[in-house]
Amino acid sequence: MLAESAEFKALICSKDEKTKSFLKSLIEGEGWTLNETDDEHAVIGTLIKNKFDLLLIDFETSGAIDICKQIRANFSLRYLPVMVLIEKTRTIEKIKTIYAGADDYIEKPIESGEILTRMKVNLWRASRDLDANPLTHLPGNVTILKEIKSRLNTSEEFCVAYADINKFKEYNDYYGFEWGDKVIQHTAGIITTTLRERGTHSDFLGHIGGDDFIFVTNWGSIKDVCETIIETFDKTIPSFYKDEDLKRGYIIVKNREGKITASSVLSLSIGVATNKTRALKHVGEVVQIATELKAYAKTFAKSIYTIDRRT
Repeated sequence: MLAESAEFKALICSKDEKTKSFLKSLIEGEGWTLNETDDEHAVIGTLIKNKFDLLLIDFETSGAIDICKQIRANFSLRYLPVMVLIEKTRTIEKIKTIYAGADDYIEKPIESGEILTRMKVNLWRASRDLDANPLTHLPGNVTILKEIKSRLNTSEEFCVAYADINKFKEYNDYYGFEWGDKVIQHTAGIITTTLRERGTHSDFLGHIGGDDFIFVTNWGSIKDVCETIIETFDKTIPSFYKDEDLKRGYIIVKNREGKITASSVLSLSIGVATNKTRALKHVGEVVQIATELKAYAKTFAKSIYTIDRRT
C-alpha cells in the first residue's frame, strides 16, 4: 500500500492552526510528511509545483468545492486523492463536495484512527485505479488505454503522441540509475508544463514506463505542443551532463550489442497518430500508428516530431 511508504507526502489547506497542528503531529508520527497552506488560492499552484500523494481541505476555512472542481479539471491533478474535513451536521455540503470531485470526507471532530485508516484506503484506491508510475506518479498503461478508447468514442479530433528519449539506455548505463531517473522526471515535467501552458484543459499525459510517454491533445495544439517540448528538452538536457562530456559532444559506452561506441547527447523523438486525416477505430490501431511514427522519428540524429498525415 502506498501509504506505508516513508515517501508519502500530503498537503493540507486550512486556516485553523489547531487542526493543522493536530494533523501534522499525527501524520508525521507515522513517518510521513505534511505540508501546510492557509491560502486556498495557492493550492493548485502548490500541487502543480510539488508532487503530493493526497490533499486535505478544511471545508470550514477554505473554498473546498471550488478547489475540488479545479483539481478535477486539471489533467495533471485529476487523479490526486482529495479528502475534505467537515462538520458532522453539514449534510448538504458533504454531498456537494463529493459531486465537486472530493474522494472522501472526514467528520469533525477528527478521530485519529479513522483519518489515518481513510487516508490509507484512499491512497490504495487511487494507486489501484490509476496504475500510477511510481517514479513520475503519472497514469500507467491501463489508464492510457482507457483514455485513448474514450477519445475514440467521441466525434472530436484528437492527437495521440508517443514520446521516447533517444540513447537513454546508454546514458543510464554511463551515469547510473539515479541520474537516469532524474532525466525521466525532468522529461515528464517538461511535457506536463507544456500541455498545461500550450494545450487544452482536456489533455492527458501517461507514463508507459522507462523513458516512454504518451500524451493526448487536440489537432489545433499538437504542433505548438511538440515544438515546445522538443525546444525545452534540447535546451535543458545539457544540465544533466558533465562538462567534459558536453565539450566532447558524446559519451563512450557499450551499445545494445555490447560494442564500445560513442553515444551522442540525449534527444527526443515524438510520433503522432491523429483522426484528423483518417478514421481511427481501435486503440491498437492508434498505438501502432504512433509507434511507427516514433520509430521513424528516431532515424533522425536529433530531436524531432512526426505527425501521421496519411489518408
